[in-house]
Amino acid sequence: MLNQKQLDDIKALQDICETHEGIKLKLNWDMLQHRTADHDDFFHYSNKNLIGFLALYGFGVQYELCGMVHPGHRGEGIFKELFKKAMISLKDRNAGSLLINVPGTSGSGKTFVKAIDADYDFTEYEMKWEPGSGITLSKSVMTRGMTEDDIPQCISLDIDCFGQSRSDAEAMLKQMLTEQGQKSLMIEADGQTVGKIRVQRLKGQSFIYGFAIDPKYQRRGIGRKALSYVVSEESKWTDKIFLDVAAENSHALKLYETSGFRTIYSQDYYRYKL
Repeated sequence: MLNQKQLDDIKALQDICETHEGIKLKLNWDMLQHRTADHDDFFHYSNKNLIGFLALYGFGVQYELCGMVHPGHRGEGIFKELFKKAMISLKDRNAGSLLINVPGTSGSGKTFVKAIDADYDFTEYEMKWEPGSGITLSKSVMTRGMTEDDIPQCISLDIDCFGQSRSDAEAMLKQMLTEQGQKSLMIEADGQTVGKIRVQRLKGQSFIYGFAIDPKYQRRGIGRKALSYVVSEESKWTDKIFLDVAAENSHALKLYETSGFRTIYSQDYYRYKL
Protein backbone atom coordinates (compact mmCIF):
# COMPACT_ATOMS: atom_id res chain seq x y z
CA MET A 1 0.00 0.00 0.00
CA LEU A 2 1.40 3.38 -0.99
CA ASN A 3 1.43 6.10 1.67
CA GLN A 4 0.29 9.67 1.05
CA LYS A 5 3.83 11.05 0.71
CA GLN A 6 4.64 8.50 -1.98
CA LEU A 7 1.45 9.35 -3.85
CA ASP A 8 2.22 13.07 -3.60
CA ASP A 9 5.77 12.50 -4.84
CA ILE A 10 4.52 10.46 -7.81
CA LYS A 11 2.01 13.16 -8.74
CA ALA A 12 4.65 15.91 -8.51
CA LEU A 13 7.06 13.99 -10.75
CA GLN A 14 4.26 13.20 -13.20
CA ASP A 15 3.44 16.91 -13.52
CA ILE A 16 7.08 17.76 -14.22
CA CYS A 17 7.49 15.04 -16.86
CA GLU A 18 4.20 15.80 -18.60
CA THR A 19 4.94 19.52 -18.76
CA HIS A 20 8.48 18.95 -20.05
CA GLU A 21 7.48 16.69 -22.96
CA GLY A 22 3.89 17.84 -23.52
CA ILE A 23 2.59 14.33 -22.88
CA LYS A 24 0.11 12.56 -20.65
CA LEU A 25 1.27 9.52 -18.68
CA LYS A 26 -1.16 6.71 -17.99
CA LEU A 27 -0.37 5.90 -14.38
CA ASN A 28 -3.74 4.31 -13.53
CA TRP A 29 -4.30 6.40 -10.42
CA ASP A 30 -7.28 4.42 -9.23
CA MET A 31 -5.03 1.37 -8.95
CA LEU A 32 -2.14 3.30 -7.39
CA GLN A 33 -4.42 4.66 -4.68
CA HIS A 34 -5.72 1.21 -3.82
CA ARG A 35 -2.60 -0.93 -3.90
CA THR A 36 -2.75 -4.02 -1.67
CA ALA A 37 0.76 -5.30 -2.42
CA ASP A 38 4.19 -3.70 -2.03
CA HIS A 39 5.97 -5.29 -5.01
CA ASP A 40 4.41 -3.33 -7.89
CA ASP A 41 6.02 0.09 -7.40
CA PHE A 42 9.69 1.02 -7.76
CA PHE A 43 11.15 4.35 -6.59
CA HIS A 44 14.43 6.21 -7.07
CA TYR A 45 15.06 9.14 -4.72
CA SER A 46 17.89 11.68 -4.70
CA ASN A 47 18.22 14.08 -1.77
CA LYS A 48 14.70 13.12 -0.65
CA ASN A 49 13.32 14.06 -4.07
CA LEU A 50 11.65 11.42 -6.25
CA ILE A 51 13.39 11.44 -9.63
CA GLY A 52 12.40 8.02 -10.98
CA PHE A 53 9.30 5.86 -10.71
CA LEU A 54 8.06 2.67 -12.37
CA ALA A 55 4.74 0.90 -11.77
CA LEU A 56 3.45 -2.54 -12.69
CA TYR A 57 -0.23 -3.29 -13.12
CA GLY A 58 -1.28 -6.93 -13.03
CA PHE A 59 -4.29 -8.50 -14.72
CA GLY A 60 -3.93 -12.21 -14.11
CA VAL A 61 -0.64 -13.30 -15.68
CA GLN A 62 -0.63 -10.24 -17.96
CA TYR A 63 1.15 -7.11 -16.74
CA GLU A 64 1.40 -3.53 -17.94
CA LEU A 65 4.23 -1.13 -17.12
CA CYS A 66 4.45 2.64 -17.04
CA GLY A 67 7.15 4.86 -15.60
CA MET A 68 9.05 8.13 -15.73
CA VAL A 69 12.33 9.86 -14.89
CA HIS A 70 12.84 13.52 -14.04
CA PRO A 71 14.00 15.39 -17.20
CA GLY A 72 17.05 16.69 -15.37
CA HIS A 73 18.25 13.17 -14.53
CA ARG A 74 17.79 11.31 -17.79
CA GLY A 75 20.78 9.55 -19.24
CA GLU A 76 21.92 8.41 -15.77
CA GLY A 77 20.60 4.85 -16.13
CA ILE A 78 17.85 5.36 -13.56
CA PHE A 79 14.99 3.88 -15.58
CA LYS A 80 17.20 1.00 -16.67
CA GLU A 81 17.77 0.07 -13.03
CA LEU A 82 14.09 0.39 -12.15
CA PHE A 83 13.21 -1.77 -15.14
CA LYS A 84 15.74 -4.40 -14.09
CA LYS A 85 14.17 -4.61 -10.62
CA ALA A 86 10.70 -4.88 -12.13
CA MET A 87 11.80 -7.74 -14.41
CA ILE A 88 13.22 -9.66 -11.44
CA SER A 89 9.90 -9.16 -9.64
CA LEU A 90 7.92 -10.46 -12.62
CA LYS A 91 10.18 -13.47 -12.97
CA ASP A 92 9.47 -14.41 -9.38
CA ARG A 93 5.74 -14.20 -10.15
CA ASN A 94 5.89 -16.30 -13.33
CA ALA A 95 4.29 -13.51 -15.36
CA GLY A 96 3.03 -14.52 -18.78
CA SER A 97 3.33 -11.27 -20.73
CA LEU A 98 4.28 -7.62 -20.40
CA LEU A 99 3.02 -4.55 -22.22
CA ILE A 100 4.98 -1.31 -21.85
CA ASN A 101 2.93 1.86 -22.09
CA VAL A 102 4.53 4.86 -23.83
CA PRO A 103 2.78 8.18 -24.54
CA GLY A 104 2.40 8.55 -28.30
CA THR A 105 4.66 11.61 -28.55
CA SER A 106 7.25 10.68 -25.91
CA GLY A 107 10.69 10.68 -27.53
CA SER A 108 12.41 9.36 -24.41
CA GLY A 109 9.91 6.52 -24.09
CA LYS A 110 10.34 5.47 -27.72
CA THR A 111 14.10 5.48 -27.28
CA PHE A 112 13.84 3.16 -24.30
CA VAL A 113 11.55 0.55 -25.89
CA LYS A 114 13.80 0.51 -28.95
CA ALA A 115 16.85 -0.11 -26.75
CA ILE A 116 15.26 -3.15 -25.09
CA ASP A 117 13.88 -4.55 -28.39
CA ALA A 118 10.23 -4.33 -27.39
CA ASP A 119 7.79 -4.78 -30.29
CA TYR A 120 4.96 -2.38 -31.09
CA ASP A 121 1.60 -4.00 -30.32
CA PHE A 122 -1.22 -1.43 -30.59
CA THR A 123 -2.26 2.16 -29.92
CA GLU A 124 -4.88 3.26 -27.42
CA TYR A 125 -6.61 6.58 -27.97
CA GLU A 126 -8.10 8.85 -25.33
CA MET A 127 -10.94 10.80 -26.86
CA LYS A 128 -13.10 13.57 -25.44
CA TRP A 129 -16.73 14.19 -26.28
CA GLU A 130 -17.57 17.59 -27.70
CA PRO A 131 -20.72 18.93 -26.01
CA GLY A 132 -23.35 19.85 -28.55
CA SER A 133 -22.39 17.07 -30.93
CA GLY A 134 -25.40 15.43 -32.49
CA ILE A 135 -26.54 12.22 -30.79
CA THR A 136 -28.78 9.86 -32.71
CA LEU A 137 -30.71 7.61 -30.35
CA SER A 138 -32.41 4.37 -31.31
CA LYS A 139 -35.18 2.63 -29.41
CA SER A 140 -33.75 -0.73 -30.48
CA VAL A 141 -30.36 -0.30 -28.73
CA MET A 142 -29.81 0.44 -25.04
CA THR A 143 -27.87 -0.75 -22.00
CA ARG A 144 -28.66 -2.45 -18.72
CA GLY A 145 -26.67 -3.29 -15.62
CA MET A 146 -24.46 -6.37 -15.72
CA THR A 147 -25.56 -9.31 -13.56
CA GLU A 148 -23.73 -12.39 -12.38
CA ASP A 149 -25.35 -14.35 -15.21
CA ASP A 150 -23.60 -12.05 -17.73
CA ILE A 151 -20.08 -12.84 -16.51
CA PRO A 152 -19.44 -15.76 -18.94
CA GLN A 153 -20.49 -13.61 -21.90
CA CYS A 154 -18.32 -10.71 -20.71
CA ILE A 155 -15.32 -13.01 -20.56
CA SER A 156 -16.08 -14.34 -24.06
CA LEU A 157 -16.33 -10.78 -25.40
CA ASP A 158 -12.90 -9.91 -23.95
CA ILE A 159 -11.45 -13.03 -25.58
CA ASP A 160 -13.11 -12.52 -28.97
CA CYS A 161 -12.80 -8.73 -29.23
CA PHE A 162 -9.55 -7.98 -27.39
CA GLY A 163 -7.61 -11.22 -27.92
CA GLN A 164 -7.19 -11.89 -24.21
CA SER A 165 -6.60 -15.34 -22.76
CA ARG A 166 -9.37 -16.71 -20.56
CA SER A 167 -7.32 -16.32 -17.38
CA ASP A 168 -6.45 -12.70 -18.24
CA ALA A 169 -10.08 -11.91 -19.11
CA GLU A 170 -11.27 -13.36 -15.81
CA ALA A 171 -8.64 -11.43 -13.83
CA MET A 172 -9.37 -8.18 -15.71
CA LEU A 173 -13.10 -8.47 -15.02
CA LYS A 174 -12.48 -9.15 -11.34
CA GLN A 175 -10.24 -6.07 -11.13
CA MET A 176 -12.73 -3.82 -12.93
CA LEU A 177 -15.60 -4.85 -10.66
CA THR A 178 -13.70 -3.55 -7.63
CA GLU A 179 -12.95 -0.07 -9.01
CA GLN A 180 -14.75 2.83 -7.37
CA GLY A 181 -17.56 4.58 -9.24
CA GLN A 182 -17.48 1.97 -12.01
CA LYS A 183 -20.54 0.57 -13.80
CA SER A 184 -20.42 -2.53 -15.97
CA LEU A 185 -23.18 -2.44 -18.56
CA MET A 186 -24.50 -4.90 -21.12
CA ILE A 187 -25.56 -3.70 -24.56
CA GLU A 188 -28.89 -4.92 -25.89
CA ALA A 189 -30.14 -4.70 -29.47
CA ASP A 190 -33.68 -5.77 -30.29
CA GLY A 191 -33.82 -7.66 -27.01
CA GLN A 192 -30.56 -9.58 -27.58
CA THR A 193 -27.46 -9.07 -25.42
CA VAL A 194 -24.79 -8.26 -27.98
CA GLY A 195 -21.98 -6.46 -26.16
CA LYS A 196 -20.67 -4.66 -23.11
CA ILE A 197 -19.32 -1.29 -22.05
CA ARG A 198 -17.98 0.19 -18.80
CA VAL A 199 -18.44 3.63 -17.35
CA GLN A 200 -16.49 5.11 -14.45
CA ARG A 201 -17.35 8.40 -12.79
CA LEU A 202 -14.50 10.23 -11.09
CA LYS A 203 -14.25 13.84 -9.93
CA GLY A 204 -17.04 15.16 -12.14
CA GLN A 205 -15.89 13.25 -15.22
CA SER A 206 -17.11 10.12 -17.00
CA PHE A 207 -14.72 7.60 -18.55
CA ILE A 208 -16.00 5.03 -21.06
CA TYR A 209 -13.93 1.93 -21.80
CA GLY A 210 -14.10 -1.84 -22.29
CA PHE A 211 -16.42 -1.27 -25.27
CA ALA A 212 -17.04 -4.51 -27.16
CA ILE A 213 -19.66 -5.80 -29.61
CA ASP A 214 -20.01 -9.52 -30.32
CA PRO A 215 -18.36 -10.16 -33.73
CA LYS A 216 -21.60 -11.77 -34.95
CA TYR A 217 -23.36 -8.41 -34.52
CA GLN A 218 -20.67 -6.05 -35.76
CA ARG A 219 -21.02 -3.85 -38.86
CA ARG A 220 -24.72 -3.28 -38.22
CA GLY A 221 -24.43 0.16 -36.63
CA ILE A 222 -25.09 -1.24 -33.15
CA GLY A 223 -21.82 0.08 -31.72
CA ARG A 224 -22.54 3.66 -32.77
CA LYS A 225 -26.08 3.49 -31.38
CA ALA A 226 -24.89 1.97 -28.09
CA LEU A 227 -22.21 4.61 -27.65
CA SER A 228 -24.71 7.37 -28.38
CA TYR A 229 -27.06 5.93 -25.77
CA VAL A 230 -24.34 5.87 -23.10
CA VAL A 231 -23.18 9.38 -23.95
CA SER A 232 -26.76 10.61 -23.75
CA GLU A 233 -27.13 9.13 -20.28
CA GLU A 234 -23.77 10.43 -19.03
CA SER A 235 -24.34 13.92 -20.46
CA LYS A 236 -27.19 14.30 -17.97
CA TRP A 237 -24.52 14.17 -15.25
CA THR A 238 -21.47 15.85 -16.86
CA ASP A 239 -20.24 17.24 -20.17
CA LYS A 240 -16.73 15.94 -19.47
CA ILE A 241 -16.94 12.53 -21.09
CA PHE A 242 -13.84 10.60 -22.14
CA LEU A 243 -13.45 7.41 -24.14
CA ASP A 244 -10.49 5.01 -24.09
CA VAL A 245 -10.33 2.80 -27.18
CA ALA A 246 -7.77 0.71 -29.03
CA ALA A 247 -8.00 1.19 -32.78
CA GLU A 248 -5.85 -0.29 -35.54
CA ASN A 249 -6.42 2.40 -38.15
CA SER A 250 -8.10 5.72 -38.88
CA HIS A 251 -11.16 3.97 -40.31
CA ALA A 252 -11.77 2.31 -36.94
CA LEU A 253 -11.77 5.73 -35.27
CA LYS A 254 -14.63 6.93 -37.48
CA LEU A 255 -17.18 5.17 -35.26
CA TYR A 256 -16.14 7.29 -32.32
CA GLU A 257 -15.65 10.50 -34.27
CA THR A 258 -19.16 10.29 -35.72
CA SER A 259 -20.42 10.01 -32.14
CA GLY A 260 -18.87 13.37 -31.30
CA PHE A 261 -15.49 12.28 -29.89
CA ARG A 262 -12.13 13.81 -30.79
CA THR A 263 -8.69 12.38 -30.02
CA ILE A 264 -6.80 14.34 -27.38
CA TYR A 265 -3.79 12.02 -27.02
CA SER A 266 -2.64 8.48 -27.69
CA GLN A 267 -0.74 5.79 -25.83
CA ASP A 268 1.41 3.23 -27.66
CA TYR A 269 1.83 -0.25 -26.22
CA TYR A 270 4.92 -2.37 -26.78
CA ARG A 271 5.15 -6.07 -26.02
CA TYR A 272 8.30 -7.17 -24.22
CA LYS A 273 9.33 -10.81 -24.25
CA LEU A 274 9.86 -12.02 -20.69
